[in-house]
Amino acid sequence: MTDANKNIEEQIVGFLKGYLNLSFTLFQFSEISGRDLLELLNSIAHNISETQPEKLGTEKIEATVDRLSEFLRILKYDFPVDPEEWDVRLTNADKELIYPAMLWLLSDFEGMKTRAYKAKYSEEVSIPEEIKVDPTVSELITQHRELRERFDDVLQEYDEIGGTNVDELKTTLADLEADKARLATRISGFKRKLAKVSNLDELLKWTTKLRIESEREMKLNDELQRINDEKRLLMHRQQSSAEKLKNMKSHLQEKLAALKQEYESLSNQGPSNAASPNEKTLMMSQHQVIAATKRRDMKKKQLADLQKQRSEAEQELQRKQQDGAIEVPSPTQFAQYVRSLKDKNEVYKQKQSELATVRRELAVMMRTEEIVKTQNEHNLHEIQRIERQRGVGGFREAREQLEKVSAVKADLDDMKGKTLEEMSAISKEIQKGIQARQSELKPLVSKLQDQRKKKAAVESKYLQAKQRYQNAISEYDSVCMELDEESKKLKGDIGQYQSKYHNTNQLLASLERTLRRAREEESATTTGNAISKEIKTYADYFQKASHKLKKETRALKEQKKTIGTQTESNQKQLEMFQSLRRLLQVKLECTKIAKKQKEAELIKDDIERQNPEEIITIE
Repeated sequence: MTDANKNIEEQIVGFLKGYLNLSFTLFQFSEISGRDLLELLNSIAHNISETQPEKLGTEKIEATVDRLSEFLRILKYDFPVDPEEWDVRLTNADKELIYPAMLWLLSDFEGMKTRAYKAKYSEEVSIPEEIKVDPTVSELITQHRELRERFDDVLQEYDEIGGTNVDELKTTLADLEADKARLATRISGFKRKLAKVSNLDELLKWTTKLRIESEREMKLNDELQRINDEKRLLMHRQQSSAEKLKNMKSHLQEKLAALKQEYESLSNQGPSNAASPNEKTLMMSQHQVIAATKRRDMKKKQLADLQKQRSEAEQELQRKQQDGAIEVPSPTQFAQYVRSLKDKNEVYKQKQSELATVRRELAVMMRTEEIVKTQNEHNLHEIQRIERQRGVGGFREAREQLEKVSAVKADLDDMKGKTLEEMSAISKEIQKGIQARQSELKPLVSKLQDQRKKKAAVESKYLQAKQRYQNAISEYDSVCMELDEESKKLKGDIGQYQSKYHNTNQLLASLERTLRRAREEESATTTGNAISKEIKTYADYFQKASHKLKKETRALKEQKKTIGTQTESNQKQLEMFQSLRRLLQVKLECTKIAKKQKEAELIKDDIERQNPEEIITIE
């Protein structure tokens, strides 16, 4: 057993004791195998999901393997091997395969319960693709998907409510109760106040009218004030412009009169003084008069514009008065308006007195509320003290909280029940749709079966023809093989006969050449005629050739002897030359080394002569 397997077994034993209350020693757990190990895995699956059976019983091993594999697949278990290998090894109760699955299920036991519960309603229904095309089935699938999403949302809300802190709920509850009591007190106070009023509807009606008239009065006053301000502004601007124009006109007239007098006095003096400085002053004065006249015309134009604006404003005011947008009251209307204001003031004072009375009552009620709250708190403290004395502290708050949570849980259970009913109804509708689709497909299936029968008949004929064809092919192949073997044998015989034929031809040719030479030799010996220019007879030719070879052999032998006698002296001479060569090479190398050393010493002497301060004298 490896350390990893031992560690896994220790963890599984600890989880089994904690979650399933099953006590095993490591030795006992390691001895579990076969169907007992599958029984233990099934027990873990049953504790996670009640849909799994508690015991295997008489269930076949194949069904058990399929069920457990499907259960692990729904829980999103990452299978370490292929499905086929998994089924085989799980059937054989392989510990190396089952232990990791057990550890995975037990390591997050509560999470697996939640996941199994969700998977029961979140798993998609497997429907063939050809049935999904049907509009009714596709609509049912869409509804099923929406219900699954709704189920997830409801479950999430339930988890959030279940995970709420009790202290927070108590605080929220206390705040809500306080707000409720405060609102109830205010409502009861207002009801008591309004119960004393006899004509409440009429009072509300006149109050609404009073508010509307007050708003309208304020708007009219603002509009009238704005128009009066504009009128006063225009009148002031007109008056100021007229005064400025009058002053400017009088000033210009005075200046013009002075200039005329000066001009007359200058003209009476004669032409002799034409070029005097006074003439220049007169010209400048004339220019000033012209400029002043221009400014006067400009001011007149501005005055005309202001008068035009004033007339337009007056016309606008008259038009608005005619349209009723602005109503200028007459003295009688103004007197009536003043009387109405006095009446309203009296009503206002009356309401103010009633409001003061209500405020005093409100102060009394608030004080009463504070007293009641203190008494309530005292009673609560007393109840808590009694609960603590009797060992049931916080019972009342817990009971209230439990009742609220129970109510919320009941609502969620109802909602879940409705959701499950809807899902079951949808599943039934889907099954009905599938059955209807199957009934629609029955005639097509029967046609398909007929076609399959026809196909089987045609296929049998085809197989028979194919068998005959294969038999013919095999016979043809066997005949071809026999013919090939026979042809190979014949080719071998032909080759042998051809080789014998060529050998015989060569032998005959050589015999013919020998016979021809013998005849030529016979004719040459009998007649004395030479066979050719070089050969008289073959006997003489061969005899001369043998003598020549003998001479060459003797010459070579003598040459060998002479070479053998001269070899030792030549060898010694060769060795001496080689020794001399090596000696000369060594001498050459020594000369080169001595030359390099001499050059190095010369360079060193030159350096020392150039740098005498670097020479170190040793005493």
